[in-house]
Amino acid sequence: MKTNKSLTIMFAIALWVTSPLANAIYMDSFQGLTFTFDQTDADTLSFNITGTPTGDWSTAQYLGSFDLKDLGLDFSTDTGIANGPGATNLVGLNSQLSNGNNGGVNCLSNGSPPGSICFDIAPDVALGTLPIDFTYIIDFSAPLDISSAGPHLQIAFMDEQGASKKVGSLYSQNVGGGEDVPEPGPLALVSIGLLGLAFSQRKRISNR
Repeated sequence: MKTNKSLTIMFAIALWVTSPLANAIYMDSFQGLTFTFDQTDADTLSFNITGTPTGDWSTAQYLGSFDLKDLGLDFSTDTGIANGPGATNLVGLNSQLSNGNNGGVNCLSNGSPPGSICFDIAPDVALGTLPIDFTYIIDFSAPLDISSAGPHLQIAFMDEQGASKKVGSLYSQNVGGGEDVPEPGPLALVSIGLLGLAFSQRKRISNR
């Protein structure tokens, strides 16, 4: 009886260890660039920008700012800090980019939407050699509850450092839908050993 109980425990541990971890991935492409959000833990987002700007972004030389919403947070009280190209412990502002021709340079808007957070990269960061590959790690002060439509992104590119106008379109939409992407469990080798031992024990018992 004790042996069967031990086997059950071993199987349970092995199954728990081999259970895949899942990250929520959100992705969309627009004018040569691909935006990818990866929720790496309860309160952290990785935001990646890759590709070569095309269309009315083709003259872009700098990234000026971006804002996020539909994260399930109230940024009148919650906070976010970004680290990545041009941003070191950059504190997000409770505002959003403007859709106007003179907007998108700074995080300026009418009022302060509680659900929106804006990261103003100052000075604007050069895109450098194309294709670009920028990643920002954003840590929030509370657990995320991202919309089923994905995080909403607005992003502004410039053709000159400190330009008064953004280049082309102000992308303003939800980035993809959530997709659970399995990752291998960190204790996979231990789990294989446990499963092997459990099967060995079971075989021994059945041969008695």
